[in-house]
This record gives sequence, C-alpha cells and structure tokens, in this order.
Amino acid sequence: MRRKLIARTAKLLSEAKRSRRHQGIAVAYEHIPNDIDERNHGAIYAVVNINAPSESAEEVGELIIDTFHGEFYQDLSRDPIASFEAALARVNEELAEVTHQGNIAWLNNLNAVLAVLAGDQLHVTQTGKAEAYLYRGGRSSHITHDLAGDNVNPLRTFINIATGDLVEGDKVAIVTPGVFFHVSKDELQKYVQEFQPKVAISHLADLLEENNGEVHPNSILILEAITPEAASEETITELDDEVWITESPKPVQTAIEKSTPFAKKVLYYTKKAFTAASVFTTEKLWPKLSELAGDSKDAILNRIQENKVEKARSAKEHEKVLSETKESIISEGGKENLEDLTINEGTNEFVEEKHNPNAIYIKETSNKPKLLNIDLSSAKKATSKFGKRFFGFGKNRRSVLYAAIALVIVLSGGIFIAWSIRSNAENQKLAQASLTEAQSKYDIASNFLSQGNKQQAADSLRSAQSITDSLKNNSKLKTQVTGLADKIRTALDTAEGVIRAQATTLADASQIVGTNTFGPYLVGTNLYLISKNDASIASISVNGGEVSRVLDKPDIDGKITAATAVTDRSVLVFFTDAGKIYEFDTKDVKLNQQTVDGDFEKVTALASFSTNIYTLEGSTGKIYKRLKTSSGYSARTEYITDGSTVSGAVGLAIDSNVYAMMPNGEITKYLGGKKQTYSLSNLPITITSANAVFTDENTVGLYELEGNASRVIRFDTNGAFLNQYVSDNFKNASGLYIDDTSKILYVVSSGKVYKVTQ
Repeated sequence: MRRKLIARTAKLLSEAKRSRRHQGIAVAYEHIPNDIDERNHGAIYAVVNINAPSESAEEVGELIIDTFHGEFYQDLSRDPIASFEAALARVNEELAEVTHQGNIAWLNNLNAVLAVLAGDQLHVTQTGKAEAYLYRGGRSSHITHDLAGDNVNPLRTFINIATGDLVEGDKVAIVTPGVFFHVSKDELQKYVQEFQPKVAISHLADLLEENNGEVHPNSILILEAITPEAASEETITELDDEVWITESPKPVQTAIEKSTPFAKKVLYYTKKAFTAASVFTTEKLWPKLSELAGDSKDAILNRIQENKVEKARSAKEHEKVLSETKESIISEGGKENLEDLTINEGTNEFVEEKHNPNAIYIKETSNKPKLLNIDLSSAKKATSKFGKRFFGFGKNRRSVLYAAIALVIVLSGGIFIAWSIRSNAENQKLAQASLTEAQSKYDIASNFLSQGNKQQAADSLRSAQSITDSLKNNSKLKTQVTGLADKIRTALDTAEGVIRAQATTLADASQIVGTNTFGPYLVGTNLYLISKNDASIASISVNGGEVSRVLDKPDIDGKITAATAVTDRSVLVFFTDAGKIYEFDTKDVKLNQQTVDGDFEKVTALASFSTNIYTLEGSTGKIYKRLKTSSGYSARTEYITDGSTVSGAVGLAIDSNVYAMMPNGEITKYLGGKKQTYSLSNLPITITSANAVFTDENTVGLYELEGNASRVIRFDTNGAFLNQYVSDNFKNASGLYIDDTSKILYVVSSGKVYKVTQ
C-alpha cells in the first residue's frame, strides 16, 4: 500500500508588483483546504506572471486565481482531474469575457502554471513561458514541456494537462520566466534538491535580490512531497515559507538603505563605548593627569625663576657679547625688521626702541654661543586657553598625547568587538540552520530506508553528510555535529550496503614481486602474484600465508601486459607487448614460451575457461579466443559474432558467460558470442574507476573492484546490487580472487594480500 503524501511548500514573490516603476505582477498562490472533504479532493497551486499595466494585470491575475479556486471545489463528487478540467474551462471563459470588455493588455503577456495535487497525483497546465520542473533522484524533468496553450485566443489559454505520480522526496519548482535572467537552471536544481523548500527559497531570494534591477516582477513556488509524519517533524521554524524580495532602488537610495542599519549599529556601540570611556577618563584618568600637570607646571615655573637668576649672574660675569644676532621671533603684533632694534650699551643686548609686550627675543650668550635662550615670553594672543593647558604640561605633553591615542584605540576596539560579536552571532545562526537542515535530511532518509528505497535514502544522506562536514570546525556545535555525523554515517552504510570489512594481512610478497602486480590467482592451495615489472612470481600458501619465490626475473621477450590462470592445467599464462605467450607450470616450476599462429592483438585483459584463453583488446572493443594445442595456442578467432563491440572495456571474466567491464562498472554480457540482456541494478552508489572484475564457474554472482574507492562491490547473478566490502587496506588495490566454496575474499594491494571472511 502506498503511503499518503502531502506537500511542504515555500513561495518567493517580488515587491515590484506594488511598484509604479514596473508594469505587471507576479503571484505565487497555494490553497491547502481546512475542510476535510476539500482536502481529500486536492490542493491547488498557481504561479501567475502578467507583464502588462498593473491595474489590468491585477484584474486578470485575481480573475484567474479566484475562478480556478471556486470552480475546482464547486463539485466535490467529481474526480479531481475532472474538477481541474472544469476549472480550466471556466477560467478560459472568464478570460474571454474580460477581453470582450476591453482588457486586452494581458494577451500574449500571460505566463502561468496551474496545478492540482490530489493524493499522490500531480496535474499541471501551462500558458506562456512559466515553467515547472520535477526533481527526483538527482534528475530533472521538465514537466511543462509542450504544455503551453494559446496565448492569444482566450478560450484556449489553458488547454493541455500533464499528469504524473509523485513519490516521497520528489520536489517541484514552478517559476516565472524572468527568474532565469538571474538564476541558471542548474542553480535552481541545486538549491531545490539540496534543501527543504523554506531554506531553498531563502537562498534563491538572496540571489534574485542581489541581481534584481530594472526587471519584471518574478515569483517561485517550491513543492516537496512528504508524508504527514515527516511534516509533523518539521524542525526549521525560524524561516518563513513566503519570502518577498525588494526591487533595487536608485544607487543613492541603495547606499543610504544599506548604510543606515550599519550606521545605527556603529552609533549605538560607539555611544556605549564612549560612555564607558568617559567614565574611565573622568573618574580615573583625568584626576591623575591633572595632578601630574599641576606638578609639572610648578616645576616649570621654578625652572623659569632659576633661569632668570642665572641670567642675571651671567650678565655680570660677561660684559661683552660675542656677536650680535639677526634672529628674532616676533609674536602676533611684533616686528621682524632689525631697523626697529638697537643695542643696549649697558648689556650689549638688542632691545626694541618701542616696547612690544607680545614679542619674544632670542640671543646668544658668550658661554652658550650655539644655544638660543628665551629671554622674554609674552604670547598671550598667540595661544588659546587649550594651548596653554596642553603646552603647560611641558615634557608630559607626550603622555597626554598617548592617553588621547589610547582613548581612540579603546573606542575603536569597542566598536570592532561589538561588530565581531554580532557577526559571530549571525554566523552561528546560519550554522544552526544548516545543522537543522542536515537533521531534516537525515529524518527524510530514515523514512526512505524504512520503505526500502535505498537509492533516495543514500542521496539524502550524502547531502546531509556534506553539510555536517562543513560544520565540523564549529566549536559551539561540535557535540551536536559529531553525534549527527555518526548517525548519518551509520545510516549511509545501511543505504549503500556497506560492510566494514575486517581485512587481515595474509602475506606480504612485495620483496619478491614489488608493488605492481598481476593476480592473485588460486592454483591448488597456493595464491600466485606476478610482477608487472620483471615477471618474478611469488607463491603464497592460503593456509599459513608462507611466501616463497618460485620464479626470479626470467629472461622473456617484452614486458607483461596481461595474465591469467588456467586452473585445469595448473599453469599461469601471460602475454607480452612483444607478441609472445608464456606459461609457468606451477607443478614443474618451469617457464615455457608457447608457439602461436597468426596475428597478435594489443591485450588489455586476459581470462580463461576450461583450457582456452580469451583476450580483450579494449582499444577496438574486440574479444579473441585461442584454443590450446600440443605446442602452444591456435590462431586467434573473434569471439563476438553479432557485430557489437566493448570498446573502452578494462576487465574480463568468464563463468561460461563472458563479461566485459567498463571503468564505470557497466557490464556487457555475452554467451556463444552474442550479447545478452544484462545490466547492473539497484546501485545506491556511483562507480567511476572500476579496475578489476571476477567470476568463474565456481562463483555465484559477480564482483567488481574499485581500488580508488577502497571497495569490492558484489552483485547477484542477475546484476542486482547486494553489498560492498570497504576497508582502508583496499586502498589502490589492483586484483581480487573469490573462493566461493570457503567464502573467502582475497584482495591484493601494493604487493600485500588481504583476506576477508564473508
């Protein structure tokens, strides 16, 4: 029985519809009935955009929505699709009537999508260039493609209907055409898929608001199909499900609007910081500075008095002046002309013929000829009250300056700290919203898992995991993030069929064969590895893991390109790039070159069945078969006989059927040279770099190795995904062998053999 679904929605609208600067309207509308009978009949949705003078556009927009709503719920005994068809017919009639009355501006300017969700069925119609997209399992479907009605004939405005079933987790985005001037279709899909509607609409609003210039109004409606149980667990409550974006004002207006909040904040925190600084300055700093200034002033006055006494004494001791000076400093109101000065014969000093009380004169003395001494200071008009106080500090002026700088630093620091606190609070709020979103995705994935829908569960969990990864450095949310991340990983392992393999080291043969090898190949009770570099061969006992060198750097022609084991004959077979075939007899421990007739191919992979060998030439996509002869192998014959190829294949395995594997894990199956119907299914993961495939006549199913992803993936005989073995020891693994009888998995990585019991 299918689970009942409801819709979780969010809408974006533009305030341009209220503006006289733009023509037109954009409306996103939904109606979820409270009445139980109406609710069972269905919910209705509409996105309407009319690029016409606002008055006539509003009239037509209201007409469409009111008529659609009224007619759909007019007769609840009808089937929902019948009510939808009746509502559209009625809307068309009303549009024809309003056009007949003279309102024709909307013609060819109407873009709209109307929809009904009844149970799990979505019915959609469209006119103009408004669009609707369905997102499911990472894929996008354009559900309004070719649905547009006649945008000139009112009676055929809405004529085509598309109907489809929604499943849990499906998301639908309905958008007006102007949205794509600012948001790409890929961006729209990304935000709608990755976030629940409220969060997605908030992100899209930011994008549109940043770019919203002189454009027509726009609207978006996002719908997500969920179960009532999931809806009841709604965790994001602080975000609105209806967001209005503002149109861009003129540059000056924009600058004022953007700067006003910041300016208010700066003023507020500056006031607080200044108040605190004022209290400190008044009660602490200024009394100390005043006391220091008083002491300094007394010291300066005493020093001046001492200087006068000293000068009088010096004048008596030195009766002659060494030289007269032309240097003088005249304050405001004074004179700089030497003609105004005469020599005082008694003291040999320059004096002014007419006394100027505001002048400052400088002289040189005989005992200090290179220093200028203040003889008279009277600069009352040249200094202000502030200047007197400041210069009164003398040597302590620097301390006052430092104090002022410190005050500025304190004020600036206070503003910066306040801004930082506010910014951190905003960032923390966003982080909390992201954590809530991750929790929501985890909850949705849990519902998918309970339904057995592992693919969609895995998609949701990977998205949630990406969010928690981005929050792992948030110290305040560390505990919550870590706990949720652990739950996500456990659930993701379940969705992806992950078995955390306990891979133990059976043997390390890297000292013999290096880290670049072919194998492992099981012959009898030993595993064999072949060095790709020098053809050395190591034997490993499956019972105790003992390692021995059975072939040491043989002299062969060329370099090995592919190898396999022919267990029926207890031999290892390998090809070289020089067109040679060699066999190593594991019983006689001897290497023999084989005779071969005919041409040689460039071998990508090699496999055996019975005593015959099969080669894959990946560049051409051909598979060749060679029969065993008494002295070697016969000339090659093409195995594929139906004209198909497996170009690009990298792996080959045989269990009576022949399997060729592509790097993305895709398998092509042949029997008797003809392609069979076969494909991998139920994959909750994406394979990108498969590098080995294994099956044989004793193995049930198929195994693929993806060394870059450190995993072995298991499929049943029909290609259905079963599970995957994951281990850090499988990193960059190059080969695998399955002993299905003993239920043991052997994996080789860098010359080491790891063992996993299934």
